[in-house]
Amino acid sequence: MSKSKIQNPDINFREAFRDIAFGYSSFLFDNQLIYIKHLSVFDQIYIEKIKQELIDKAIVMGLPTEKEALAYITDNNIWTSNDESKLEQQKKYINNLRDTRKNLYRVSEINSVDNDIDKANQEYNMISYKKRELMGQTAEKYAEKRVSEYYILCSFYKDQKLNNPFFSQEEVDLLEAEDLTYVISQYNDKFLCFDDNNIQKVTLQDFFQMYMPFCEDVRNFYNKPLFELSINQVKLIVYSRMFKNIFENYPKIPDGIKRDPEKIIDYVNSQEKAKDVLKNLDKDGASTIVGAKKEDYDHLGYKETQGKSLSSMLKEKGGKMDMKDLMNAMNT
Repeated sequence: MSKSKIQNPDINFREAFRDIAFGYSSFLFDNQLIYIKHLSVFDQIYIEKIKQELIDKAIVMGLPTEKEALAYITDNNIWTSNDESKLEQQKKYINNLRDTRKNLYRVSEINSVDNDIDKANQEYNMISYKKRELMGQTAEKYAEKRVSEYYILCSFYKDQKLNNPFFSQEEVDLLEAEDLTYVISQYNDKFLCFDDNNIQKVTLQDFFQMYMPFCEDVRNFYNKPLFELSINQVKLIVYSRMFKNIFENYPKIPDGIKRDPEKIIDYVNSQEKAKDVLKNLDKDGASTIVGAKKEDYDHLGYKETQGKSLSSMLKEKGGKMDMKDLMNAMNT
């Protein structure tokens, strides 16, 4: 039967929350609903076991391991030590950029480093892809592909309680290539929305705020013990607690970023770095941050004191300003 791949639309966060809460997603196949079980940590353990069995099988079939394939292309000068060095240097460069980013508070600098990270990642991926292509088919690659298809098909159920598998092993073996491609593409489309960033965004939606106070009690939230939860359910709890804590400790987060997890984290990091900057402002009365632009002040939630320097504020406070005073100065 002919089925074209359905493109993933903009994410509906209410539906994503529902699927996380219930522990499954669904799609239509031959006018029947297929329920897709969300992975648990125990499912991952089982997958790892199957993957190792497939690696062992591939080795018996004569496929080299990645270690053997790398040794071959290295010994035959197909992949040189210089190539490997470039890959390692690029990885180190990316890590250094990420470390640098953590110490920035100006938006312009953060954006500049983000661009550098994107470019560096593209370069790293190109070199890494070339290496994998030169290594050719390996036991690990074979196992990775087979275990992915295997688990996807084993994740399909006929019922919401996830008790009755949708496909028997015989039906799996008889699936046409076109149908196999379709159900796998549907699985991938459904699970694209469950990356960490989107689960964080679920917790930041207006509709979710009524649930936020209950995230401290897993049993109350899901009515299940922790070890029975899917990985997505655990992440939802973790991120709910994280942002609940952030909002309690940083009540002046700009409204414009309250639905963007990455910008919220940047804001928190910037606030922490800004504390150090404020502590070290020039004692001669400087009340601005050298080189900072309006967007940087907006990002920090900091306004330059109009006609009031830090020294004058210190005088008003009798020569002493605690951290609360400094933070108030940022938001004056």
